[in-house]
Amino acid sequence: MEISTGNVSTGAEKCRATASLLAANLISDAFFRKASTPGGYALSEYNSVTYAEIGVIAAPASGEIPGEEHYQAWRNNISSLADMLISITVKKTSVNFYVMLMIDPGCRAGGGEAALREALALGQKKLEEAGMIADIVEIDPESGTYRVVSGRRIGSRKVRAALEKTLSASGLSAEEQLSKARNTVTESQQRIRSLEASPEARTKGPSLLIFLIVANVLVFAAGYFMKLRTGTDPLVNFGIQDNAKIFAGEWWRLITSMFLHADIMHLMSNMLFLYMLGRTLNRYYSNLQLWLIYFLGGLAGNMLGLAFSNALSLGASGAIMGLGGALLYRMTLGKNAKEFRRTGNFSWLATSVIFNLAYGLFNTGIDNYGHFGGFIGGFIVALVIGIMQNSRSNAAVDTDT
Repeated sequence: MEISTGNVSTGAEKCRATASLLAANLISDAFFRKASTPGGYALSEYNSVTYAEIGVIAAPASGEIPGEEHYQAWRNNISSLADMLISITVKKTSVNFYVMLMIDPGCRAGGGEAALREALALGQKKLEEAGMIADIVEIDPESGTYRVVSGRRIGSRKVRAALEKTLSASGLSAEEQLSKARNTVTESQQRIRSLEASPEARTKGPSLLIFLIVANVLVFAAGYFMKLRTGTDPLVNFGIQDNAKIFAGEWWRLITSMFLHADIMHLMSNMLFLYMLGRTLNRYYSNLQLWLIYFLGGLAGNMLGLAFSNALSLGASGAIMGLGGALLYRMTLGKNAKEFRRTGNFSWLATSVIFNLAYGLFNTGIDNYGHFGGFIGGFIVALVIGIMQNSRSNAAVDTDT
C-alpha cells in the first residue's frame, strides 16, 4: 500500500522498487504467501503466523517541503493501516505483525523527520494497545538502513534476513531493483516446480488416496454389519496378520491386514493421517510412486512383524508410516532437501510421524514392528526412487551436452 498526499515524488519510484524486491525476497527465501491486505504477505508455521505488511510513504511530487497537511495525512493513513491490521482474524495461537514502510527521502525535509517519527510512534502505540505483537519498521531505500520504531530487534529471523538482503541492493536503480525482483520470483518458482512431479504423472492412474480411503471405510463397514449379525467379523478372521497361519501358507494376510481396523477411532485416526501425508506427497510423487511407497512400506512393516513378533496385527498405520518415511527422506537426503523443506509447512507433519513412532514405544497394544518397518521401508523406497530420478536427470544433462 502507498501512503501519500496526492501526486508523488520521483523518490517514490525507488521506494516502490525496494518494496517489490522485499516482497520477492520474502516469497522466494522465506516462502511467504500473498495475504488479504494490499501489501500483506504471511507465513504460517506450526500454530503461528508471521505477517508482513509492506507500504510506501511518498513525498509530494512538486518537491515542496511537507507541511502540516501532509503530517496529518501521514497520521491518518498510518492509523488507518493499523486499524486494517487490527481487524485481521487469524486462527493461530501466535501472530507476529511487521509493518515495513519505505520512506521517501523527500518526506524528511523541513519538519518532516520529526512529524514522521511522531506518526509512526502513534501507529506503533495503537497496535500495541490493541494487544498485538507488532513492530513498525521505517526503511530508507536510499541509504539502505532501517529503524524499528519500538527500539526492539526484528524478532523474525526470516523477515530480518529478507530485509537485510533487500537493502544490500540499495545501490541499484529503481529499474534494476524491479528487474531483480522479477528474476527472484521467477527463479523461486522454477526451483519449486523442479521438485514436484509433473501434472501428468500426478494424475495418471487411479488416485491412491481416493482408493485407500474408500476401500478402508467399505471394508470396515462391511465387517461391522456382519459382526452385528453373526457376532464375529469374518473379514478380520480371514485377513488379520496371524503369523502361524501365514507360515502355513496364508500369505495374503500380509496385504489384507493393511485394510482392517479394530474400531472406528482406529479407522478415523489412520484415515486422517493418511489424508494429510498423502495430500502433501501427491505434489512430489506420481500416483505409481505413491502406490509403491505405501504398499512396499506396509509390506516391510508386516514382514518385520512376521520375523520378530507373534502378536496378531491389523491396521493401515504401517503403510501410512511408509509415507512418513518418504517425507523424512525428502526432508533430509532427497534432492535439494533444504529447498524442499522451505516449500511447505512440513515440520509439523514430520513431528507427527516421529511422535507416533515414539508413542508406540511407551504404550502397549501398538505394533511397533509394523510402524518402524513401514517407516524404514517407505524411506528406502523413496531413496531408490530418488536415485533413479537423479540418474535419469544426469543422463539427460550428458545427452544435452
